[in-house]
Amino acid sequence: MAKRMWSFKTKNFTVIWEIEPDALDTRHMDAELAAECRRNVRSGKWECFTSTIRVMDNATKVDIGEAYLGGSIYENPAEFRDHFGMNRKGHGSYFSQMVREAVAQARRRFPELQKRTCQDVQAKQQMLGVKLKAKRTTRVSHA
Repeated sequence: MAKRMWSFKTKNFTVIWEIEPDALDTRHMDAELAAECRRNVRSGKWECFTSTIRVMDNATKVDIGEAYLGGSIYENPAEFRDHFGMNRKGHGSYFSQMVREAVAQARRRFPELQKRTCQDVQAKQQMLGVKLKAKRTTRVSHA
């Protein structure tokens, strides 16, 4: 079961960070580091987890952007987010990179979600034999 670690809500979207337990993979580590990781993960001192960043459309509750990273090992998983700033050269943490990736994907997918949602509403109106009157059509812009 995913554990919510952080979220940021705007009027139209929510960015969510969740973690789930992950299997420890020490194949890329030297023997000493691998032994330390196995010992601390087995004892519960450290956690090995997968992070998921999701961008959810608040109106439809549909995820329209996501990014994943597995194999993180921390004593406190919240530390994964600690360094989330960016410098001028575009370097930063895995967390900030994942957020940027999920938001970029959401921006690409959002116009299609808007179009599909409008089509769904129109189809339901026809099926029910009603016509909704709207004073103004509101389109969300994330530019």
